[in-house]
Amino acid sequence: MYFSLSAENILLKRGGTIKGKIIEQDQNKLKVQKEDGSTSVISKADILKVVYKEHITADEEDKLRKAEEAKALAAAEKERIKKEKEEAERLKKELAEKEKADKEANANKSKEEAAKKKQAEEDERLAAEKRKDLTRGGATWRSAVLPGWGQYRQGRKLQAYLYPSLIAVGLFLTYEQNRYFLNAKRDYNNIDNPYTQTGYIRALLGAGPVVSTTPVDPISAYAANEVSPFKGQRESVEKHYRNLQYVGGITAAVYLWNVLDAFLFHPKANVADAGSDEDTAPDSKDRFFMRTTMGQLDAVPYSSVLERRYEPKTNFGYELQF
Repeated sequence: MYFSLSAENILLKRGGTIKGKIIEQDQNKLKVQKEDGSTSVISKADILKVVYKEHITADEEDKLRKAEEAKALAAAEKERIKKEKEEAERLKKELAEKEKADKEANANKSKEEAAKKKQAEEDERLAAEKRKDLTRGGATWRSAVLPGWGQYRQGRKLQAYLYPSLIAVGLFLTYEQNRYFLNAKRDYNNIDNPYTQTGYIRALLGAGPVVSTTPVDPISAYAANEVSPFKGQRESVEKHYRNLQYVGGITAAVYLWNVLDAFLFHPKANVADAGSDEDTAPDSKDRFFMRTTMGQLDAVPYSSVLERRYEPKTNFGYELQF
């Protein structure tokens, strides 16, 4: 937007005054024609005030400059206060939002913890009910069918994972030792056998089987036995067979102990958790019992008051129900 105005004095922020006439202007600058006829372009950011007056004295200029500078300082201070207030409001809002988010997070965390605790209590209650309904015999046959199953139902997690792991390792080692034994036995049976594949190849090459003759004295017999390939292979067969027996025996022992463990260490009913009524009383299955009754006898003779005598009768036993 361009238009022409009459203006005689332009006060600059850095000091000084330009006298002339504004011939063009836009949002950012002024174009001034000076008294000598030359033109000058002045940025509005450098202008303190435009005085539309033909002549001003030095005192008037000084007063105008001070007034504009004071006005600029006041505007700057007002802007600073406004920014500080906006910044304070922003920080306050962020702090409030953060506190709200923290409260929501804490509330959600508390809810999650409460839900987890409730779920854990529910799981424990269900597990306790299952353990309560589990008999000694039930735990035993479960461990016999699947090692560790009975212990798991009893709530003994360490044994429930330990026994099947040991038995699985034992079965694997037993399988390996049995494979070694069968291979050694096969090699022992095929030594110098002319009907094996190796024997056929040796026959084609003209090398017949080694024929052992009966030694004529014990020393020769001992020497022949020491150098014979049968001895080393027989010892290998015997060694692998012993290892097979050891590993298999240990695995079987662990399996049997797994069954005995489920029977011997069956957990007792938790009496502390039981109530006084029949619904909350501990299960009577699989536990030691003692019952006491009072039998009434005859009245005491020659007594001034009617007295009765009672005899306690106690029954002991162990009740098993599968």
